[in-house]
Amino acid sequence: MVDMIMLCINSCSMRILWNGEPTNCFHPSRGIRKGDPLSPYIIVVCVEHLSQLMEVMVQAGHSRAVQLCKNGPRISILFFADDIILFSKATEAKAEMIKGCLD
Repeated sequence: MVDMIMLCINSCSMRILWNGEPTNCFHPSRGIRKGDPLSPYIIVVCVEHLSQLMEVMVQAGHSRAVQLCKNGPRISILFFADDIILFSKATEAKAEMIKGCLD
């Protein structure tokens, strides 16, 4: 998946209008930039994978989801745009587990 995404980033060429004149074509070499049209899709792919990893940890009993009310849904991770909130017990072991998921 990473190779396919990098192919999308590296196979494109760009031009800049400089004083109304287009410059020569160049290829981006530093990865994706903020504002790139591909950026939201990459975020969705990464967030989906992280969500699945966290769900596996909850199902395996390595982490517990938060339940805000008696019959409410269990929450271990929340996403909004490019922000992520992870819920877990505040212990060193749980922090290491979350770090492993993020790595």
